[in-house]
Amino acid sequence: MRHFAFFKEIFFAIGDFFTWGFQILPAIGMLMNWILVLILAGLLAFWCVRIVQAGNKKDRREVDYRQPHNFIE
Repeated sequence: MRHFAFFKEIFFAIGDFFTWGFQILPAIGMLMNWILVLILAGLLAFWCVRIVQAGNKKDRREVDYRQPHNFIE
């Protein structure tokens, strides 16, 4: 049973840490929400630009749809 006492201490220590950490969140308030929204919007815009740039490349393979072909190449 000594093993479980050690795990209990670790479990409660993690719980105490998260309890302390969540007490900080109300002080941050809406600022953190706006920071996360701006970061996510920036990443979405970056990803959309990358997709558009990838679509403009001429490295696509030409397929003759009149001939049978293997799609798994």
